[in-house]
Formats: sequence, C-alpha cells, structure tokens
Amino acid sequence: MSETWPITDEGSVVIRQYSPVDFKSLNKVFYNWALENNYKYNESFTEKAKSHGKEFEIVWRFEKKVTEFVMYEIHVAIWAYGMNPIKIDNKELMQGNLEIVFNAYIILDWQNRSEFSKLRKFMRFLYINYIKKGEFLGHWEKCWTETYSLHADIKAFLNMMHIER
Repeated sequence: MSETWPITDEGSVVIRQYSPVDFKSLNKVFYNWALENNYKYNESFTEKAKSHGKEFEIVWRFEKKVTEFVMYEIHVAIWAYGMNPIKIDNKELMQGNLEIVFNAYIILDWQNRSEFSKLRKFMRFLYINYIKKGEFLGHWEKCWTETYSLHADIKAFLNMMHIER
C-alpha cells in the first residue's frame, strides 16, 4: 500500500460565501488550472431540487504523476445550497450559499511496488524517511503551492462575481 502525506489539514482550506455564481465559468477556471499545471482530473456532479432552491455537489479530483514514485492529489468538494436563478447584466447566474473545501495529498510509491515483502516495505520506509526525505519535503512544498494557487484562482473568480453584482 502506498504512503500518503497530507498537505492540508482535512477540511481546513475552505471558501464560504453567499454570492452569485456562474457554474460554467467556474468549471472553466478548474479546467484551465488543470491544463496549466499538468493535472489530470475527474469531475462528478449531483443536483437536487429542493423547496428553498437547488442544491449542487461537485467534486473535482486532480492527479499529477510527478515521478514514478511521487504523485500529487488535490480534492475539491463544492457544496452549493439554496441556489436560485438570478439575472445580472443579461447573464443567467445562480445565487446562494457556496462552500468549497480543498484537501491535498502526496502519494509516495503510488504504483505499490514495495508491497511484495516485509523487507521491501522496510526499505521503502528507510528510503522515504531517511534517504530522500529532503526531496519529498520539496515535493510537499510544491504540492502545497499548487493547492493554494488553485484556491487563490477560485477565490479571485468568486470575488469577481461578487463585485460584478
């Protein structure tokens, strides 16, 4: 089994606000960020109609295979509730409560090459924690930087939408 190092504390990097949102443009921000930073991604989308407005749950999972041993993963969960359509400058938007949570991880030995014996697991432990620890801490910092660049891009987009109102 691979070793996972958390980059962010679970649920600690969050954007919460009540504002209008253009979900198509928000989707483009995620897509463009993934292309610029060489991440592959998966997206899942759920929509429910409620009496107080629509609820959306959108989950993005970004993966970047940096080396044959190191992979970055960034998970973004978006919960939108009480979303009702509004029209601003002839644009159809949804307005309501929005919560976006970012979680990031480094996966070491993501191909599970050291799962064959206890000796290989022990050698992997030595390799990760003593021989190459400095290099892996550099990867930790790079993944942290990329996670917060995505956070900043999304926050800037949402604040721009909030100001246009």
